[in-house]
Amino acid sequence: MADGPDGPLPEPEAVAAAVGADTAEVLLGWVVREPRWIRTTTFPVSTFLTGSGTRSAVGSGAVKAVPARLSAIPGLLAGRLTPDVLVVGAHETDSGFVLAHSPGFLHAALRHARRVVVERWPGEPRPGAPRIAGNVVAVIDRVDPHDPVPDGRPGPEHRRIGDLVADLIPAGATVQWGPGVVGASVVASLRRPVKVRSGLVTDELVSLEHAGLLEAPAEAAYLWGGPALSSMVDEGRLRLCGVEVIHDITAISSIERFVAINTALQVGLDGAANVETVAGRIVSGAGGHPDFAAGASRSPGGLSIVALPATAGGRSSIVVAPETVSTPRSDIDVVVTEFGTADLRGLDDRERAERIIAIAAPDHRDRLRATI
Repeated sequence: MADGPDGPLPEPEAVAAAVGADTAEVLLGWVVREPRWIRTTTFPVSTFLTGSGTRSAVGSGAVKAVPARLSAIPGLLAGRLTPDVLVVGAHETDSGFVLAHSPGFLHAALRHARRVVVERWPGEPRPGAPRIAGNVVAVIDRVDPHDPVPDGRPGPEHRRIGDLVADLIPAGATVQWGPGVVGASVVASLRRPVKVRSGLVTDELVSLEHAGLLEAPAEAAYLWGGPALSSMVDEGRLRLCGVEVIHDITAISSIERFVAINTALQVGLDGAANVETVAGRIVSGAGGHPDFAAGASRSPGGLSIVALPATAGGRSSIVVAPETVSTPRSDIDVVVTEFGTADLRGLDDRERAERIIAIAAPDHRDRLRATI
């Protein structure tokens, strides 16, 4: 159950009762708010997309984190993790149920789920929302409120990073950006029209369109924003597709001048990025980071960018080696901090290290330089 903003999160015991099961294993996708039952359910819970809603529970051991990139999830759902029961958020219409939230990996799950439980949403369905095709065996009414819209506030370092990254984007580019204040700052700094194909889009996409900088209807797997963003879907200016489409590495690679703009928790001196762990604690899943980086680094004229503040909590974000390698160095072309841009293309590991150290926070450069 649950994948992305507003994904369905009914009580697992209620779902089990609805299908006549005494026990269950619960598998969660990306959850942005903590489910009220996460620490009280008697069923084992796993997630392959640790997010803000499961981070604390993963840290306490209440939820098991299963590492997976988003492009791999449809394959997992077709095999080892085929769902016996899939929970889907939907509106009821005269002709059946239609999807009420972002598609994410839902289409892939529906192809393989043996049974479907619908979490029925109040209100009117979105025009053109896809029908739920599957063996619907039970309906549970939704009681959860909508997830709050993200409200990150950029600092001067984020605005500087946004300006540096925007300068790297070529004319005619198709861009992807990751969630959070870094991605929002990059979008705010764009000055030339772009196309958009991104795992998640937020209200920054609305601002991009209002500025006249969106060349064509955007594409995304997840939607998280206000009414103006939803209107883009209703009016055909934003197309929602499953992760099997948006995160397809071969498809991304075939798009000329595809630019992936993502952040990280740490970047190693060889350019490898960690988006998952800090001080031994899992804070995020790999998600689409490795998918878009791999595709962009193979795109003709494309670019795989990792942009991050040089420090976080007083610690250097540039490290000798990342705690976890979420995206390998071979899939990262450029690293950007508020102190500059490190273009790593065509360089060996020592040359990469020298360029990356040059954009680390000044107080940390000597320590890093002593390791090479």
